[in-house]
Amino acid sequence: LINIIVSIILLVGVNKLDILPTRYFVIAASAIVIINILISLLLCLKNIILRIIGIIFSVLLIIISIIGTTYINETNHFLDTSFNNNVVERSSYNVVVLKDSSYNKIEDLTDKTLGYLKEEKDSISKLEEAVSILSTQYEDLYELYEKLLNGEIDSIMIDEAYLDVLKEDYPDIDEKIKVIYTFDLETIIEKTPTTQEEELVRPINIFISGSDSRSDNISNKSRSDVNMLVTINPNTHQILLTSIPRDYYVRLHNTTGYKDKLTHAGIYGIDKSVETIEDLLEIDINYYLKVNFTSLINVVDELDGIKVYSKYSFTSRDGYQYNEGYNSLNGQEALSFVRERKAFKDGDRVRGQNQQAVLEAIINKALSPKIITKYNGILNSLDGKFVTNMDYDDITALIKRQLNNNKSWSFSTINLEGKDGYEYTYSYYANKLYVMIPDENSVEEAKEKIKTVLN
Repeated sequence: LINIIVSIILLVGVNKLDILPTRYFVIAASAIVIINILISLLLCLKNIILRIIGIIFSVLLIIISIIGTTYINETNHFLDTSFNNNVVERSSYNVVVLKDSSYNKIEDLTDKTLGYLKEEKDSISKLEEAVSILSTQYEDLYELYEKLLNGEIDSIMIDEAYLDVLKEDYPDIDEKIKVIYTFDLETIIEKTPTTQEEELVRPINIFISGSDSRSDNISNKSRSDVNMLVTINPNTHQILLTSIPRDYYVRLHNTTGYKDKLTHAGIYGIDKSVETIEDLLEIDINYYLKVNFTSLINVVDELDGIKVYSKYSFTSRDGYQYNEGYNSLNGQEALSFVRERKAFKDGDRVRGQNQQAVLEAIINKALSPKIITKYNGILNSLDGKFVTNMDYDDITALIKRQLNNNKSWSFSTINLEGKDGYEYTYSYYANKLYVMIPDENSVEEAKEKIKTVLN
């Protein structure tokens, strides 16, 4: 009776998960039914040896069913919480004063002056619920900060992502200011699930954004330090990784005036990054996946490390040594590997190649059969560490397709090229910042490669 109950629970869980191809589910269900019948027969026999054998098989089936049900429940919970909910995008706002000022809490700014950028009308209304202030609107980020430094205003309210933009021109900013109050505003981005079964396994583009947010909250808007397009064709089992330098000088989608660094698109939200890359490469991006530094560390450590190929021997700014050839890396070493650029003559270009190498190493390790013993740990390490607009059905359809044919995947890579320059940017037009001017031939080559894989 216990065998039958746990077997039914296991099969119900597998059916609900919906990742097993129909033929495999039928085979598995038939095998479990036959095993249950055989065990029942053995337990009913008078021969003591056969009954002991039946008891042993019964206990084994119960253990296997319980373990299997546990794995399935973990998977169901992970997929449900990660892929069934709408995306929440959060803007974190800081009220900033000079470090040597006497203001230490928001109440100290009552009836004091505060500056904010003109596009932050909604957030200033939220702040005014907490304190009565004399607010002034400014057009330019540079002007806003300079007014604070010169003592012309007592404080400023600024999106946390803009603090990172200021840091590009004011590396000593943390020594001059302090944050005395923070609050968040959330935006719900509703998902539009794919309903056509044949569309679930079509060739797709996925944008991977690596957030450099100071916050551990992955939902916060922030600069996109890593910008990688993953083109997947489930029919030909091809994956193309296209790396775009963070400082690529591009026109942000639906903006006028100066172009900007691609990394700055992220401070306006993940959709702005997606639309900007769609414009650049003349493609449709089906999904996005946003991760941060913690995501990478946790996953690599749960995989018991990865083997990554490096084209160069170098020492990272964190002091880690990497050799030309294959390197065994833990999570922290992998993070340092993908962040390093100053050790190379070609800087961001090599960094993009290293990011591709780490992603490929993670995928290959995750596809290894040995990974089954690390399964729950990997799911836990990913919980809350990424944001995506992929739907539950999209994920399960891809898994089912892979289990059905079990074919290996081929990887290819391309890196967009450019030349160094200094230009005014849309987000920060007071001073010229370092940018990478796109090489149009490189962009055209990427367009063709993406189309080739998709088609």
